Amino acid sequence: MDQITSYPGEIIDDAAEVAQPRRWWIAVVLLATIVFGFFDRISVAVLFSWVPFQDAMGTGFNPAKLGLLMSVFLFAYALSAIFLSFVGDMFGQKRSLVVSTTIWGIAMAGMGAAATYPIMLVGRALLGVAEGPQFSFAASLVKRWFPKREHGRANSIWLVGSPLGSAIGFPLIGSFLVPNFGWRESFYILGAVNLLVVVPLLLLVVKERPTGAAIIAAPKPSRADYKAAVMSFMTDWKFWLLVVYNVGTLIYLWGLNSWLPTYLVKSRGINLQSAGLLSSLPFAMMFIGEVAGALMCDKVGRHALIAACGMTVAGVMMYLGTQMATANGAVLLMGVSTLGWGIAIPTFFALALRVLPKDAVAFGVGIFNGVGNLVGALAPVLIGTIIAQTGSFDSGLLVLVAAPLMSACCITLAMKVGYGAK
Repeated sequence: MDQITSYPGEIIDDAAEVAQPRRWWIAVVLLATIVFGFFDRISVAVLFSWVPFQDAMGTGFNPAKLGLLMSVFLFAYALSAIFLSFVGDMFGQKRSLVVSTTIWGIAMAGMGAAATYPIMLVGRALLGVAEGPQFSFAASLVKRWFPKREHGRANSIWLVGSPLGSAIGFPLIGSFLVPNFGWRESFYILGAVNLLVVVPLLLLVVKERPTGAAIIAAPKPSRADYKAAVMSFMTDWKFWLLVVYNVGTLIYLWGLNSWLPTYLVKSRGINLQSAGLLSSLPFAMMFIGEVAGALMCDKVGRHALIAACGMTVAGVMMYLGTQMATANGAVLLMGVSTLGWGIAIPTFFALALRVLPKDAVAFGVGIFNGVGNLVGALAPVLIGTIIAQTGSFDSGLLVLVAAPLMSACCITLAMKVGYGAK
């Protein structure tokens, strides 16, 4: 009879889990929390070119200040992911998700009522703190509810919420909510969805662990063994190549999420409603890339090679997109760029699980995500500052060219020295 680890010191009998179809509904609800969470994350990026919002915040079109609204969220998000994910283990993953989602709703409503730029910054920071541990809570629930042989499918259900959230969120907010109701009302509506839809779904569908599961004591690794496992990769320079690789991927992701709609409006002369629709295409392509990358990874192997090729495509096509004469051509090439990025992501995570020692996977992944998001948080404000200094959006978007190419170089070097070559 198969067994899997449920939480530190416990094992859940596999047979008790597979008989409970509820687990797939839990995965779907986790997907909903990721999608709606991304609506909240990108809600302010849609407004960078919206004059009523600029006037209300007193910023005008100041790219550095507007970019900071994304960066402050990301800094808070990264720190929270590193230092607050433990609350799920202490108080339960379901309860922690319910509380954090409730805070999302309150934060969104507060930002809708914000009268000044500093208040909006505080609201964005609060949202980042509340959303930071979300992926940790979701992954822990999947590990608790699904047999090991189903982990890939179960995790893929909620992981695709990231590109789906952007693909749906940009047209929903930029082309529908803001033009028809106003920017403040768009925040109120998104906050209400969190409180009136997502929280009830979590309460009604998600359970902390399967009922009737056989709990068996599992030996914990000693403190010395755990420390040795951690030090085995923390002192390995090749591991830090992978960390730098992930930094590049998150610079690209958050820079694109922050500035794509405004780039289309300011640099390509597209109105906000059309920009919202066009902005969804690259993220739809990103979603396709993630699915294709996961299948390719399992079928072909060669994780590092696939990741290197994907990030090279991302950087080269992003550059070519900025050079296109037409807006539609630019968006199409940027879509190919995000397709390459999407292909690289699942292969990278599969590679990370291969090279990290089994007793310290959570800590290693925490380093990848924490450092990556901390540095990635600089992307929105860095791009905004470059735009402000040069007056050129194309110059700002060169950050999205350099970052994936840096990642491709790092993963290629890792592969050359035999680190995750297969």
